[in-house]
Amino acid sequence: MKNTPLFTLAGLAGLTLALLTALGILPPKFGNQDLRLRGDVPIASINGEPVSKVEYLRALTAMQAGLDRTLTESDRRSALQVLIDEEVILQHALNIGLARSDPMARKNLVQALMRSTALLTDYEIDAQTLETFFQENKNLFVAPRMVRVRVLTTDEIKTADTFRQAMINGENFDAAGRRLGLIEKDLPDDIPLGKAADYLGGTARDRLATLKQDEIIGPIKSGSDLKQSYMFIWLMKATRTEVDFDEVADIVKAEWQRRQEEKAFETYLSDLRRAADIRLYDDVIETVDRSDYTTPPDSMN
Repeated sequence: MKNTPLFTLAGLAGLTLALLTALGILPPKFGNQDLRLRGDVPIASINGEPVSKVEYLRALTAMQAGLDRTLTESDRRSALQVLIDEEVILQHALNIGLARSDPMARKNLVQALMRSTALLTDYEIDAQTLETFFQENKNLFVAPRMVRVRVLTTDEIKTADTFRQAMINGENFDAAGRRLGLIEKDLPDDIPLGKAADYLGGTARDRLATLKQDEIIGPIKSGSDLKQSYMFIWLMKATRTEVDFDEVADIVKAEWQRRQEEKAFETYLSDLRRAADIRLYDDVIETVDRSDYTTPPDSMN
């Protein structure tokens, strides 16, 4: 193995990732041999770091999943060799600081820790808890607000002011638009409120969200300083479909679990912060709350 090129090891590491996709699945019997072994004891050691039998059996499970025959001794040796080579590569990557210097490695490591914390989260779920959560956060589970709007625009501020006054005076929206030469935007009849930004821009969408049915708002400015446009929006119809808990129970459960996992990770992270020797020095941005961190000695200031 000493003469094995690094690119070959990298290929073996890729194979290991494929082998370990069945992580957490109990190994089945292969042929007449039961591969379940008790205890997570070492099957090999590389520079003092163990490769456990559990890892080995999981690798065999994943390998067997891709074959329509019983694993051979050669297959088992290959699986073990892959685990050994992966550990050699991992140790080398850690020794050269790859986990700290490579952005993707850092990101993957952080995400892996977050996932592992979520798996360790212990919480009980009951129907009453989920229904209460649903009632308290109902806006998350209702169908999006659908709006039907008419939109008229002009590039002339004087025309916009005249149209606005016409609306105050109670003139018909379409009739005033035709009289003053405003241009109508072509929009679908009914669109989700969030989608309105695609047609009207984010500012107009936010203003539209404040309207009640049959209200008109404007002028809303858009464009650059060199060429301004003025928009008027008439909210003709707005609907929102209510849903019952039973219709979205699975979604409610998934959202509730996600929040519990976030809380668990925040608690875990807080414990890590308290245990760490974190020092902020004088050149740190002053808005940072230093009370949560270790104060450096005077000699370091």
